[in-house]
Amino acid sequence: MEAPSPVRDRAGHFGKRLPLNVHIFLRILLSGIFAYILFACSNGAISSQGDESFAFSARRWHEAEQSFRGDDHWLGGDGAYSVDLKSGRVLWIFGDSFIGKGESRQRKDASLVRNTVAVQRGYDPAEAPVTFYWGTKDGLPDAFFPSSRSNWYWPGSGAMVMSRLLVFLMDIEPSSGGFGFAAKGWAAVMIENPGEEPGLWKKSRLRTPENSFGVVIGSACCFVLDGYLYAFGAHALDHGAYPVRWNLTDAAQGNLMNPQWWTGEAGWVGQDKLTRRPRALFPDAQMEYTVHYESALGRFVEVQTDSFTGHCLVYRWSKNLTGPWSEKRKLYCPPATETKDLLVYAGKAHHSLKGADLVCTYALNTLDMERLMGDDSVYYPVFIKAGMRKAGGVADGR
Repeated sequence: MEAPSPVRDRAGHFGKRLPLNVHIFLRILLSGIFAYILFACSNGAISSQGDESFAFSARRWHEAEQSFRGDDHWLGGDGAYSVDLKSGRVLWIFGDSFIGKGESRQRKDASLVRNTVAVQRGYDPAEAPVTFYWGTKDGLPDAFFPSSRSNWYWPGSGAMVMSRLLVFLMDIEPSSGGFGFAAKGWAAVMIENPGEEPGLWKKSRLRTPENSFGVVIGSACCFVLDGYLYAFGAHALDHGAYPVRWNLTDAAQGNLMNPQWWTGEAGWVGQDKLTRRPRALFPDAQMEYTVHYESALGRFVEVQTDSFTGHCLVYRWSKNLTGPWSEKRKLYCPPATETKDLLVYAGKAHHSLKGADLVCTYALNTLDMERLMGDDSVYYPVFIKAGMRKAGGVADGR
């Protein structure tokens, strides 16, 4: 079992900070962006016609974004998964994050760590305070979920499994080819005491089975339903979406060694009985997306960003988790003035949050190093609030 991760002193004392080598910094930064390019590119068409029984009306929610900009040290991150910890607490899990010394909000003076977390107290992000956490190593900021090897972890999704918290991670390793890194697979961490503050969490790395299918399990969403823990992943090349599941009792005990995969006509089949990758549940998925059951609509809803060149948030729906699923529909397209020369990725819905019928986020990034270092309007989660309109009226008037 791992010791609880240390977190920063609120006064910001990191010890002596070593200067970042510019070339290493560029490689670290661009690896995150090229991961998006590698994992996210797709050319699937978006249907402009929605289900006639419902539609979404969405806008940017600037008020909700302010709670992520008030920390003196946490200066932005991508990913932005959320997990309902219950009792009014929401966990946020971020990917590459800038951690400053608290003396300025200039990212050029900050460290970059592979993952961080935050706890939001309250379900309305426009009103709830947020506290950020990360690890330290040799007196310097480090990942909250560190790796003991040369690889690193970018975050996947998480879920409460009975009284424990299970977090999925993307296992990334250096590579001599391509962009200098490769997705090795996936990992999972169990937190026994999620009711405590993250700095006191007791974390244990779980045994996870490798698969030869090229699917990163848990890179997208996960949730508990009807006695099972479901986790969604994606394939880096065919961009298909793949769900797996475990018996809830096994998952709560940390036993993830034999996931069941959805195979279509053969139903759910244990990985030990599979000889090849099953058929994708639906195509044109991102590596990061969410699926949740929307009770107001009586449907499962999937949310993602469209593609590398398409800046829109899109959704599809199904009356059954295992399909058939609709084509992608437009949910929200940011104005061109807000995304000029920027990257839009990591679109997700956050079903447990309040303040709108549906709360979503996406990441906003840039390949312009100077802009990333100096523009405080980028590299924070962008919030979207959406209303659901049913035929004959509004589903929920929030």
